[in-house]
Amino acid sequence: MNKVVMQFGKDQDFIEVKIAVGLNELTAQAVGDALQEAGYGRCFILTEQINQLLSDYQALQSDIKLNKLQEGVVIRRKIAQRKDAVVSIQIAADGMSAVAEIIAAWGGAPVSANELVKSAQEQGVSFGFQKEAIVQLVGTASRAEPGSKSSQVIAIGRLMQPGQNARFEALVEGLNVRPNRPLQVSESKVDLRDFGVIPSVQNGDAVIRRLPPTKGVDGVSVRGDITLAPHGQQVELKPGEGTEISPVDPDLLIASRDGMPRVMEAGAAVDEVYAVKKVDLSTGHVQFKGAVIVNGDVTESMKVIAGGNIFIKGVAEGALIESGGDVQIGGAIIGHQFSAQEPNLENFSTVVRAVGSIRCALAQYARVECQGDFIAVKQINHCDVTARSVIAGAEDKLNGKIVGGRFYLDFGLKAGVLGSLSESSLQINLNRRIDPILEKQQALKQNIAMVKQEMEQIRQTLEQMKQQERSAAALEQMKYLVDDFEAQKAIALALIEDVKLLEVDRLSKMAEVLVLVKQEMYAGVEFRLGTEVLPVKREHGPSKILLQDNRLAIDPWVS
Repeated sequence: MNKVVMQFGKDQDFIEVKIAVGLNELTAQAVGDALQEAGYGRCFILTEQINQLLSDYQALQSDIKLNKLQEGVVIRRKIAQRKDAVVSIQIAADGMSAVAEIIAAWGGAPVSANELVKSAQEQGVSFGFQKEAIVQLVGTASRAEPGSKSSQVIAIGRLMQPGQNARFEALVEGLNVRPNRPLQVSESKVDLRDFGVIPSVQNGDAVIRRLPPTKGVDGVSVRGDITLAPHGQQVELKPGEGTEISPVDPDLLIASRDGMPRVMEAGAAVDEVYAVKKVDLSTGHVQFKGAVIVNGDVTESMKVIAGGNIFIKGVAEGALIESGGDVQIGGAIIGHQFSAQEPNLENFSTVVRAVGSIRCALAQYARVECQGDFIAVKQINHCDVTARSVIAGAEDKLNGKIVGGRFYLDFGLKAGVLGSLSESSLQINLNRRIDPILEKQQALKQNIAMVKQEMEQIRQTLEQMKQQERSAAALEQMKYLVDDFEAQKAIALALIEDVKLLEVDRLSKMAEVLVLVKQEMYAGVEFRLGTEVLPVKREHGPSKILLQDNRLAIDPWVS
């Protein structure tokens, strides 16, 4: 079958076909193929016009067959259209990002990088253009199928970064300044199998340096709106016992005696040191205002109480280990649990408390309480732990196990294995920072209820007085009640605002909580955060437990 000869031309943005009508059949497929061969295949097809063209062609062809017309009658139709690429800009509600969307051209001109930037500027974007993303987007859109959509973030604002307050740097080997931040996902090598260098200083040695506060970085939205960043604040350097501020450097804390340095809030102290081979019945309990070094074990029922750090190279099996600083135990913390029927006794025979952090190789059936972190290299078995965070395992391997027990934590926990095949109960309560906020909120809500009750009583009294004769004295009394009502209303609004601020703080702190399990997590584990309770009902592999959309969730963790 002979093909219908078609000639194509351009009329502004339209593609026009010219056909001499004959006896050959004309189909939509033939028109489309001819458009493609003529180089107009990427243009926007005007389907209705092609259908009309086919209808007109067939009508004229019928007339030719009936000898009403001669072959060669020419018809013209605009059957396709060239459309340039279209770009649109969407700015995020917070103004911190802008997304460009390009609808690929139908045979028309693509969007260039300069045109995209100009379009974004017309929509108010003036800061944070991402050059590589823009080039990538226009390149992708130019190669895309006609009419398809491509999108990319093409501008990112700068988040406001408040300046850091003055910080403190330890200048003594083995002495670390306690961090005040959540658990980090990244791992760094820490060997807790021995103490390494036990920090010590001599009179006049530098102990702590105060680093100056930093300036904040102003935030800038993609529209160019600036959020001023507060600068960091200076923090007073507070020398503890055994230290003083250097006479030649106000940012330097030096030792005023020989001893063992201990980090304090915004400063340090230098403790005198008491060293003993072991603590048992032959030595009696040890109670010392400075630091204590035990070169052996602390045996059952014995106590070691120190105002400074405690270093125990052996096993801690005593009744009480209590430190005003950190506790480091080279061996294990060993205890047992008393029967619930025995009166006036701690639940556990061994209690370890510290103002700072506690480190050991293993802990079992003990109560562990610290303001800092609790770190056990190997295992934690059926312990009652209150701490800032918990790490089970050496950080370079994170293969420690936690089996059973109860944990009350600020930021979270890291372990190799969480729970056991026997599904023994393991309760992890992540509300140590949240509960005080909830208590404050509850107290404020009670105050709000009382204020509202007072306002209602005032309102009722006013309503009653309005029904009575309004003497001068009554009007004066009503004015007083109105003023009192407004004052109570202001108090209620202020209390409500305090509750909202506490709620923002609560949600912010909840978002910082993170539990990481590198190997396995078994059923029997239960997590609590805020009012959320998440029981683990089956075995999981490497996992992250964190807050998502205000709910606790378990996600796979790829370390």
